[in-house]
Amino acid sequence: MLRSAWFWIAIVLIAAGAALTAALGVWYWLVAALAAVIAALLTAFLVSAYAVGRADPLQVVPLQEVDPSDQVPVIYDCDVTMGRPFRDVADGLVLLYLLGEPRVHLRCVTTTYGSSPVEVTTSTARRLLDRLGYGDVATLRGAAGPDEEPETNRAARSLVTAADDQPGEVVVIATGSMTNLKHAAALDPGFFAKLRGLYLMGGVTEPLVWNGRRLAERNFSLDPQAASLAIRAGCPVTIAPGQAGLTAIFRSQQFAALRALGDPISQLIARQVRFWFAATRLWFRDGGFGMWDSVAALALTYPGLFDWEQVRVTSTLDQLRTGRLDVRPDRGGPVRLVRGVRDFDGFIIAHFAAWRHLWQRVDASRKRGE
Repeated sequence: MLRSAWFWIAIVLIAAGAALTAALGVWYWLVAALAAVIAALLTAFLVSAYAVGRADPLQVVPLQEVDPSDQVPVIYDCDVTMGRPFRDVADGLVLLYLLGEPRVHLRCVTTTYGSSPVEVTTSTARRLLDRLGYGDVATLRGAAGPDEEPETNRAARSLVTAADDQPGEVVVIATGSMTNLKHAAALDPGFFAKLRGLYLMGGVTEPLVWNGRRLAERNFSLDPQAASLAIRAGCPVTIAPGQAGLTAIFRSQQFAALRALGDPISQLIARQVRFWFAATRLWFRDGGFGMWDSVAALALTYPGLFDWEQVRVTSTLDQLRTGRLDVRPDRGGPVRLVRGVRDFDGFIIAHFAAWRHLWQRVDASRKRGE
């Protein structure tokens, strides 16, 4: 805790309040009350950030490298903000997962808007990749909004090129706005048909309420036309809606288990997510944050961890403006809908295994460079 900037901010504020109290005299009780409130709020925040208890390390089976021919080429289209103050961390956790999952070949990262402007998400993704020594994984800036021209979108052009290079093989995991996909389809009307599959995080099947607080949908609703095109793509489509994300809450027990792993990647993640963990823990009163985007990503690599339903999605553009998914169960339907995480322990262990394997890769790469 002594290494936390928030701890020292609290100390400075308390000291400043005490000094002001002494100087003003007549306002003693008012300033004292204000200082007490500030101290109480900061204490509550720091307790939420750091008081996670202890846990024994989980039994994480080491992952083995696979032959490159057996890897699935993946493009991750996202709005990464992990490491930014009080910004969602879900995309960043998926990026680290994909880097460490041996069965995935991450071709590139394409960025979009959503959790932050695209300039921020692009620089955040690039910074995270460079920090781990993945300078060879391209980060391609995508759309800044739904009304940009497709021809100016580098991410969309990269998506089209990848689909042309490996027709029927590339999987796109999209966890932000869907505008880059719309632009790729505008540049090449046959784009979707060339993909092996689309894994989308977005939409709600009913109002999304987390512990009494209603959440706005912030993926499909950002560009409803793009969402409509992606949902009706001419390739297998998997959707992880907000309701599925509520079955994937990273709480104190998981945080403590993460810290117990001890490797540098796990410690990096613990530092990067700590304050988002505290903020959501206090706001939603449910012990942690949602791993929304991981539901879409692990639906590709560990489908057995989830409950599924085959559906048809008949949402109109008006419905998609609020992210609403109008679904009809249909065994022959074109969309596979994730209803929730069935095996939560397995879900968490899959992350831990990939993150630990990522450290092994990073460590080996650094030793080769010495």
